[in-house]
Amino acid sequence: MRKIISVLFVVLVFFNYSHSQSVVGKIYTKADADNLYGPVITSVPISASLLLSLTNNTKNYLMFRINNGNLIILDNQRIGLFPGNVSVNSNDEFRYFSVSLIQNIIVNGKAVFASVEIRNNNILTITNGNFTLEVSFPCPPVCPD
Repeated sequence: MRKIISVLFVVLVFFNYSHSQSVVGKIYTKADADNLYGPVITSVPISASLLLSLTNNTKNYLMFRINNGNLIILDNQRIGLFPGNVSVNSNDEFRYFSVSLIQNIIVNGKAVFASVEIRNNNILTITNGNFTLEVSFPCPPVCPD
């Protein structure tokens, strides 16, 4: 029994470590994202330079939600970054991506504005230029450390 508990402990520690260090998201071309995830249903523009600056105000992840056409962005601890002083319910689901991938699509997409989008099946994507970011995690239930 002690051996099983020890093994479970090691597995849990490894899972927490690997999850907290993992890259969340995948970059596609805009055309591939359209084919895989369907057309954009809702799109909210945000200045690419503002989005890039928000990546400097968090550790590893940014969280996104579109609520009644309004974009809300949180840091990795669910503290509101955009718009300023926004408060959210702890049960509100946000989708999060790794900062490194957000920075990548902003730098390589080179468009002045990025779009945070909702597609079929409530899939949230971020597009800048010819690049689209998807494969996010929902928080809750899986929130970053």
